[in-house]
Amino acid sequence: MKLDNFFNIDTEFNFDKEKELFINNLDMLKSMSVQEQTLYKKWLEFNNNEKTRQRFIKNYSKSEILYNNIWRPTDIFNQEQTIKEIENLDPIVELAETPETWTLLRTLISSMEFTANPGRNIRFFARDKVTGKYLGVISVGSDVTSIKVRDDYIKWTKDNKFVDHKLNHTCIGTSIVPTQPLGFNFLGGKLLSALVTTSTIRDQWKKNYNETLIGVTTTSLYGVHSQYNGIPHWKTLGESTGKIAIKPDDSVYKVWSNWLKENHREEFDKAISGTGPKQNILNKVFRHMGIKVKDYEHGFKRGVFFANMYDNGLEYLRNEIDDSELVMKKKFVEDYEYINRWWKKKAIKRYTKMLEQGRIKDETLFYNDMFNMTWEEAKEKYLTDVGR
Repeated sequence: MKLDNFFNIDTEFNFDKEKELFINNLDMLKSMSVQEQTLYKKWLEFNNNEKTRQRFIKNYSKSEILYNNIWRPTDIFNQEQTIKEIENLDPIVELAETPETWTLLRTLISSMEFTANPGRNIRFFARDKVTGKYLGVISVGSDVTSIKVRDDYIKWTKDNKFVDHKLNHTCIGTSIVPTQPLGFNFLGGKLLSALVTTSTIRDQWKKNYNETLIGVTTTSLYGVHSQYNGIPHWKTLGESTGKIAIKPDDSVYKVWSNWLKENHREEFDKAISGTGPKQNILNKVFRHMGIKVKDYEHGFKRGVFFANMYDNGLEYLRNEIDDSELVMKKKFVEDYEYINRWWKKKAIKRYTKMLEQGRIKDETLFYNDMFNMTWEEAKEKYLTDVGR
């Protein structure tokens, strides 16, 4: 038995009790819909993630400035004026020179928690060039090493990806988040999705890594029906295969991660040295508990999408041609001009329909009040906005 020498507190690890708490947490998560699970992780981000809490407290005054700099129509119910304002909008992408500001804005406008992926990462703001107002946030990073439907589409071999290093010539869109009310009422998600393919992002990738960006991968939590549908820049490839393990709350995970480290150090060291260390640790914890991982997998299949920016981009990714032979597709040559022309027509049509049907959502979605909310309060207020 371990005792805290000063306070004389019993600190012995109660395996059965902690196992019960672990299983109860996973059972709760397993019972949730994809929307509820997404919001729950968002709520934890504000209320159980100390780093996020401290960042929010430190930058509270900045959050008000960000809120006031989100683009919104002057009067969304004035049809003539709003259509004119959409026609005058000039969306641009710019590098986020202050990552802390980007992270704060992303945290406050997105229904999904923010987790930086390992490897390459570049963050951007989407703004209206005329007013300087925020239209959303974008981030791209190192592409996922294996997605069956994407690899089948490209006809990629392992050698293409890892020996020829062609995986470095694609990226994944890790955050593609419009502000509201732009997103729901004006197809802002489709606008941001198209902006991921612009020369600003391609050029920054080249500048940072000295490699030509050929294509962009992204996935959707909600299957193949998502904001990426109907965008000429993106091809729907299908759904991800296999099931994804449910991950417990961080507070629950840390208890067992520490237990594995203290009691099975060799297993712990091996787990953290490989790809996906958190899942590796969980797999070993499951085994020690006598629980099957497959009993705690969610069936949420992600939609998989790919933007190939060159007529012969797939040939390049298969190492059949070199840089000098690449031919960019016309829509990507036209760049912002093409996107503006395509999106504005769609946005005005969507807005007009929403107005006629009385379905306009005029509020600015901003999660600054989730701080110190109970889970039930957060669910009641925000669940219907997840995926909006």
